[in-house]
Amino acid sequence: MKKTVLNLLVLILLCGCSSTKFLDARETEFGTKGAKKWVFHRLSDRDKGTPLAFPGYIIGIEKAFRSKIGAPSKQDIHHNNGLEKFGFNESNVWKSIPKRKRRVLDDKKPMFVSSIYKFEHQNTSIHKIEALPLYDAYDTKFLVKATDAYDQSFKELDTFKTELATNIADNKITHVFLFSMGWNSDQQEAIRNFNSLFLKIIDNAENSGKEFRPLFIGLTWPSKWSDGFSNVFSFFNKTNDADEIGMTWGNYLLNKVILNKNNTATHKTIVVGHSFGAKLTSRAVMSAGMLAEDSKPVDLLINLQSAYSLNRFSATKGVEPYKDYVNWKQYANNVALIASKYDCAVKMGFYAPFAGGIKAYNKVKNDTKDDYIGIDLLKYNLDPITSFKADKQLLLIDASAIIKQDAYKKGGGAHSDIYNDEVSKLLWDL
Repeated sequence: MKKTVLNLLVLILLCGCSSTKFLDARETEFGTKGAKKWVFHRLSDRDKGTPLAFPGYIIGIEKAFRSKIGAPSKQDIHHNNGLEKFGFNESNVWKSIPKRKRRVLDDKKPMFVSSIYKFEHQNTSIHKIEALPLYDAYDTKFLVKATDAYDQSFKELDTFKTELATNIADNKITHVFLFSMGWNSDQQEAIRNFNSLFLKIIDNAENSGKEFRPLFIGLTWPSKWSDGFSNVFSFFNKTNDADEIGMTWGNYLLNKVILNKNNTATHKTIVVGHSFGAKLTSRAVMSAGMLAEDSKPVDLLINLQSAYSLNRFSATKGVEPYKDYVNWKQYANNVALIASKYDCAVKMGFYAPFAGGIKAYNKVKNDTKDDYIGIDLLKYNLDPITSFKADKQLLLIDASAIIKQDAYKKGGGAHSDIYNDEVSKLLWDL
């Protein structure tokens, strides 16, 4: 009997297997094959267990080698204005872009839009949310050649403009939200976090009795390398990726699709980001000035536990040539930067006062040299009255009173303690 079992085990081990994964062919073409990369296009697989819990959209951003997606070569970018499809103005042709921005935009693996999914209630006997692909680069019905993916990304976002306008008009939308999460948030994790945060905002809205018909757009992006120790070294790569997406696809989506000047809708536009997602969303908002086409300002930018330097908002401090943040009033009516002294993750940015940490709050509080002109401070308590006191105001909020607990399997101290009732109330109040 033992010999029979042993022989069977040997046969199993020696047996060849010719099965393939559902997405193997297109993943191979893009160079996004393997579990470490699959997690950023989870919606494209046959497993549909990663839905939004409410109507809205998820736009997936990924990265691949230029030749595999048909992106312009570095030669084209450096000498032939290869970034022109983003609609940059004459002050943002390659030779005029500051070196720091150029390094970010010069990645050998640029970003592209890999999917756009719509989530909506289905009129069935069981009233469920269904995931409907408006575009999926992993499906040959939407994209025949992988090397057309880069150009197709622009076409799909332009088509999405019409989809969005129709949805806003048909459903009398009052608020359009654009969300992005941060470092180490794969697509499934990002959607889970969207649900955790936005469902609580919906609860606050329902309890308020105020008119609130929101439209949600979540942006997911390749925000980590792996689940292993080596992922620690992705910090600087991912901080650059957040800036890159903010200047390119995030900028295009926000300022040419959602806030385009021909849009006559009267809804409010709220942009929310966490950690490196705060860097991405702030960069998207502040990059409107890079475009030749005018756009409307966002009504409110909320950055939770921001993993970028507060010095971006200073005309005198810092080494990054991002003076567009100093001119934030051109791009946003109000800005809320939310920080906590219990956030350990932002201390990784030891070289600068990350806006999500108490170091940034104290720098503004103790400022005697006018390095941080235009930043107002607010210390949040459990039962506050939180409101902006001007049409154009930037609030740096010490929310240590409500962002103070370690979050399960998150790390960074209270860096991810944003999915609680108190924080959702703060967001609703803002």
